[in-house]
Parts: sequence; C-alpha cells; structure tokens
Amino acid sequence: MKTMRFAVVLVVLCLAIFQGSVRAQVVLNELMPDPASDWSPTDGNEEYGSLEDEWIEIFNAGSEAVDVTGWRLRDAVSDSSWRFGFSGVLGPGEFFVVYGNEAYQWEDENGYAKNGLSMNNTGDTITLVSADHVTVVDTVAYTSQDIGDDRSWGRVPDGSPNWECNDGLNPANPPGSGLPPTPGEPNLGAPVETVDWGQIKALFR
Repeated sequence: MKTMRFAVVLVVLCLAIFQGSVRAQVVLNELMPDPASDWSPTDGNEEYGSLEDEWIEIFNAGSEAVDVTGWRLRDAVSDSSWRFGFSGVLGPGEFFVVYGNEAYQWEDENGYAKNGLSMNNTGDTITLVSADHVTVVDTVAYTSQDIGDDRSWGRVPDGSPNWECNDGLNPANPPGSGLPPTPGEPNLGAPVETVDWGQIKALFR
C-alpha cells in the first residue's frame, strides 16, 4: 500500500512539473549573427552597422506570462561575458527582440566591456540565463554554415525544436527555410507562394 501511495505521489509531482514547464516555456527563438543591412529600429539611424544590427529574439512558447526581469544573455566567451539583462513580463506567445545597440548600451551602463551581442560569424553559442545568473533557461549553438549575410538561425515554427536557416533575403546553398528573418514576428513555416488574380481565375475555367 505504501509503495502504491508513493507511486501516485511521484506521478502527481511529475505531472505538476511537466505542466509548469509547458505553461512557462521561454526559449531562444531566432538569431541574426551576420546582418548585412539596417535591422535595428532603436539605433536612431538608417545605416547598417555590424555591432548595432545583430539581434536575438526570445519567445514565450508557454501558456502563462513569465517575468524575465534579471534574466541575461551571454555568448561562449565566458560565464561573466554578460551581453544584455532583461526586464519586464513576457506574455504567452510574445516575442522580445534585443538589438546590438541595446546590448552595447546595457553593457556600458552596467560596467561590462562594450561589445554588443558579439555573435561570431564563424559560429558561437548563445545562452539565456535566469535571474539567479546560474540556471540555464535555454542555449543554442550555430556554425558558419547555418548563417550568412541577412540570414537568421531560427526555430521553425516558433518554439519548436526544429532550427533552420531563414534565407528568404539571401538564398543559401543548400536551401534553408525560404523564410525571411522576422525579428519580433512569427516564423510561419513554409513560405506562401504568391499568385496574381489571373492565376486564381484560371483555376475556375
């Protein structure tokens, strides 16, 4: 009888942990390590800058809001190489995009070396860490083959375990997802083929 009660308690505990992880699941969702055009809407200019226009997107794939205040980003250089600190609440299905110029400003204000997001074009590892600055929330590694000028590395669809090169602006060989990079917007899966009105009418002749 005691064994059965213990088993029931264990199952309930596991279900609670699983449900909690489903409700509150914030992930790294899309990265732009090698920008070749002006991506940042917050840098106050319309010019491309390798430091300013890199970006990292996080996404709440769960069903509950998550307070991300104190969470931080780092790259593979060292545990102390913090690139950005978050604040605020991320609702279910919401995105948060950090641009290189914002990371540079955060580093400057918090006494860290001013490198922006510092994502290497030859490959890197990006890690999202919780407010205790120890617990890893999510991490992703990419190689030079995964990216390129104005190609992002992202989950397709959002929050899924499937990562693809979003090469809609600069086709890759071999081909990637065919999607354009979408900071702050959904990665919608297979691109929609555009047709004109004449093609639509021809279907009904």
